[in-house]
Amino acid sequence: MTIDAECDSEPDGAMVEWIAIDSSTTPPTETSTGNTTCLYPGSPAPEPPNGGEVAEPAVVITLEDFQSQPIIAAAVISEPNNFGLLGGHNNFWADVEEQEFAFETLGDQVRIRAWPVAYDWNYGDGTTRTTQTAGNAVPESDWLLVETPTSHAYGETGDYNLVLTTRFNGDYSVNGGPWIPIAGQAAVQSDPHLISIWRSDNRLVDGTCAENPSAWGC
Repeated sequence: MTIDAECDSEPDGAMVEWIAIDSSTTPPTETSTGNTTCLYPGSPAPEPPNGGEVAEPAVVITLEDFQSQPIIAAAVISEPNNFGLLGGHNNFWADVEEQEFAFETLGDQVRIRAWPVAYDWNYGDGTTRTTQTAGNAVPESDWLLVETPTSHAYGETGDYNLVLTTRFNGDYSVNGGPWIPIAGQAAVQSDPHLISIWRSDNRLVDGTCAENPSAWGC
């Protein structure tokens, strides 16, 4: 039973009161114990007082249930847009947010939260990497020059399909009760992101493209 009190040592804490359930009666009876504790999202459930056992919740959300939710995959962004240079630090990052879902099952109202915690990058050239960061945009002047945790240098020119799998942690709440962590992570794959890797050539030219529109590079 959630009560009005402060639990602020971690974000989104809730003070709850332990209730003793006597299942030998029909229907089962509930009695206040006077014992309270703080619950925090993603943290293990505390031990009940006086040697009691935690009653199984009316609804249990499994990893399969979690994975079946319509979690929106991360959008993969590359800079510059969909092309890069051979040997350069081609920067990629994932655009993804925490998500929440609500539904009813057997008369119980269930809410599920999902938030990204890890990113499995497959750059399409046989190179893979796992990061705990989604990456970020860089100033235009730093494109291809600055290495980031999610950038990649290709060794050959060509077109590559980068595939990103985002792993989500989650928890759930039944009928407005405390948030209960879900065991395991949901893996959500983004659509392949096409990246074309070019090479650059340097040549000396005489005059401008306005003077000679057919010149090399014009």
